[in-house]
Amino acid sequence: MSPNKLRFYLDENMDPEIAEQLRRRGIDALSARDVGLLNVSDGVQLRYAAAHRRALCSKDSDFTNPANWDVEHDGIAYFPDPNVSIGYAVNALQELHRAETAESMENRLVYL
Repeated sequence: MSPNKLRFYLDENMDPEIAEQLRRRGIDALSARDVGLLNVSDGVQLRYAAAHRRALCSKDSDFTNPANWDVEHDGIAYFPDPNVSIGYAVNALQELHRAETAESMENRLVYL
């Protein structure tokens, strides 16, 4: 995969099935469950995503405040609807993957 392709990390607030469906579509996506990061702080979630050059995907509104970003990161994809469906999330992230690169998402917050 090209190093500038957008890759995703879904925190524990996102259904891990979303990552599964993205992978089936050829998109590099991991969930907190995949990497054993359940029940950890928001800071740990963001630092993991940043360290692995992945855009963080979350429904956690704490990530919408730049004061909470303690590291440079590869983007945050925020879903404001706490009841977002798996299908909507998969389609929204697939479209984001088509439209953006890792570089274009650096330190950006995108509402989906």
